[in-house]
Amino acid sequence: MTRTADATATKLNGTETDVLVIGGGTGGYSTALRAAALGLEVVLVERDKVGGTCLHRGCIPSKAMLHASELVDGITEAGERWGVKATLDSVDWPALVATRDDIVARNHRGVVDHLAHAAVEVVHGSAELTGPRSAYVTGRGRAAARRGGARAGDRGGLGLAAAGPATDERGHVAPADWSRLETSVPGIHVVGDLLAPPSPGLAHASFAEGMLVAETLAGLRSPPVDYAAVPRVTYSSPQTAAVGLTEAQARDAGHDVTVGSMPLTAVAKGMVHGWGGMVKVVAERGGRVLGVHLVGPQVSEMIAESQLIVGWDAEPADVAHHVHAHPTLSEAVGEVFLTLGGRGLHQRS
Repeated sequence: MTRTADATATKLNGTETDVLVIGGGTGGYSTALRAAALGLEVVLVERDKVGGTCLHRGCIPSKAMLHASELVDGITEAGERWGVKATLDSVDWPALVATRDDIVARNHRGVVDHLAHAAVEVVHGSAELTGPRSAYVTGRGRAAARRGGARAGDRGGLGLAAAGPATDERGHVAPADWSRLETSVPGIHVVGDLLAPPSPGLAHASFAEGMLVAETLAGLRSPPVDYAAVPRVTYSSPQTAAVGLTEAQARDAGHDVTVGSMPLTAVAKGMVHGWGGMVKVVAERGGRVLGVHLVGPQVSEMIAESQLIVGWDAEPADVAHHVHAHPTLSEAVGEVFLTLGGRGLHQRS
């Protein structure tokens, strides 16, 4: 929750500040950092640890555990597929957990130090809105050392009714103006897990939302978040990653659709991995790319290119002129665009 830079100051426990951020998750602390960088005085209130669910209980620790499990699976694959005679004796669970927790702790220290360097004042406690321009914090109070904490989907006790923004049955707030993420109460903006759909509630979307709000408060013109171009990743085995519309969504929206696809095992690196998977591209016939969908090993690391393709309204022929490295999994993406762009090489058009 924040105020516009030219509005009446927001008060926290009676003390005025330019920007008050409630919640130190990815959306909250990105708002705080960007607003501070733009010269605004920022106070961030957090009841736990800055970094939010993603850092402390979600994205980061879970992916650390997944990496450990991939190493275990690799031992089996080494013996069964590659003739590497290795066995798994045991898993030192305390050592595994210690490594996971160290990764989380180092990331947390980085966020804390970044906020301190930006002169964001972190307040430890629970904040409750007492009106559209005021909030009260209970708990540990203002933290002189500016070292903080987070809890990014916990909406309880925010006092939204007192401030004015309406919530839906799930506790989400829908902005009155999505280009500013401003609620029906002028000066109160919303980011992260509190946002209603189409915001996907993903950490990387929250970063973009926070920066949009901060720039809006500073009086800058910032483009709205293009939620269709926000990547979606599932860390299954193999992974899935997508950006933009599915084929069905594109057809339902009235687009004249053309589709290109290629199995990852059709390229050499896909054969090396041996996990299967595929690339699928959905485009307007004679027009722009509408969506890209990937299944396979580490496709979460491949989706960034497709985010740019969809976000910049590129056409298949635009991508077809760019060279993909060989041998890589990503060259399967390049091959599909070559085919859709009328320059098929290892695929028949």
